[in-house]
Amino acid sequence: MKIERVEALAVSIPLPAPVSDAVRRITHRDHLIVKVRAEGGLQGLGFALGYDGSRAMLALIDEIWRPMLEGADAFETEHLWAEMYRQSIQAGRRGAALRAISAIDIALWDLRGKAAGRPVMELLGVHCRRMRCYATGGYYRAGQTVEELVSEVSAVAERGFTAVKLKVGALSAAEDARRVGAVRRALGDEFDILLDANGGWKSAPEAIAAMERLEEFRPFWIEEPVRADNLEAMARIAEKIRTPVATGELEATRWAFAELVSRRAASILQPDATVCGGVSEWLKIAHMAAAFDIPIAPHYHWDIHTQLCASIPNAIFIEYFPAESGVKMFDVLLKDPMKVVGGWIEPRTAPGFGIELEEAAVQRFRVA
Repeated sequence: MKIERVEALAVSIPLPAPVSDAVRRITHRDHLIVKVRAEGGLQGLGFALGYDGSRAMLALIDEIWRPMLEGADAFETEHLWAEMYRQSIQAGRRGAALRAISAIDIALWDLRGKAAGRPVMELLGVHCRRMRCYATGGYYRAGQTVEELVSEVSAVAERGFTAVKLKVGALSAAEDARRVGAVRRALGDEFDILLDANGGWKSAPEAIAAMERLEEFRPFWIEEPVRADNLEAMARIAEKIRTPVATGELEATRWAFAELVSRRAASILQPDATVCGGVSEWLKIAHMAAAFDIPIAPHYHWDIHTQLCASIPNAIFIEYFPAESGVKMFDVLLKDPMKVVGGWIEPRTAPGFGIELEEAAVQRFRVA
């Protein structure tokens, strides 16, 4: 099945109100969208988180990958991935380059599923069709009180969620402990509280000291306690604290995740298919982790990750952003956003990833 055309565009969707994590203020959600059209009229859809690099991704696709993709066999995903990576290695082995490759690879897998008339999970082999979600919230919001934070997460619990993720690392350890402690008291001992520092603590000693306060509230994990590049510090933290360390949302390629495993820098991996290299690379990472019984809890896009987690034995969570949080905005581009029922989610059963864009919304938020 020959590829006839590759199209790419960028969108930037404003949040209803800015939020912050430990290291940045978020006002927009940017995405790259890729459409791969094959002979016969079939079209695969892929996308990736863009941040401020969307224009760089568009340039890379125009200058490097479109010429090599158009006319190629859409089923040769492994060959095409290797060639895309090889041809762009000097342009960027991570970041914008890998995110663009991710979007293209996801589109190729979507196309493959549509050609077969099957959801992607059935091409891979289904392990389960229902997955537990955690609700991501607890961002730092200007003027929000602890009582308002408790109301926010209590509303999530009332919807049936049994796990929530809260931001830490921007305030003092004492202030973060006050926030997390209030949530623990409100939700009870059976509820899972996940913590995310977004690399906000500046060193291993600072992170370890902060966690000495926060472990009183029995967190399920601490995500990115320090900058993701500092594997030595991550490994030291993982060795010194009781709480499992989770990371991987900013990592790309199997080689980076293999180093995380070999350095014992994390005991839970969070590969994002829109960041790490697409479906092809995500599967290699997940299967490597399975060989060591390391859990997978992918970051962000449940539209993609429900299909992939359905095919592996070591997935423990799907990350979900409730619409009322006003943080993940991609659903405004979709005709039929996925829904969580009682804290659980089921993959779509339409061919490919089953995602349909609301084209009017895409054009509304398209970056010129």
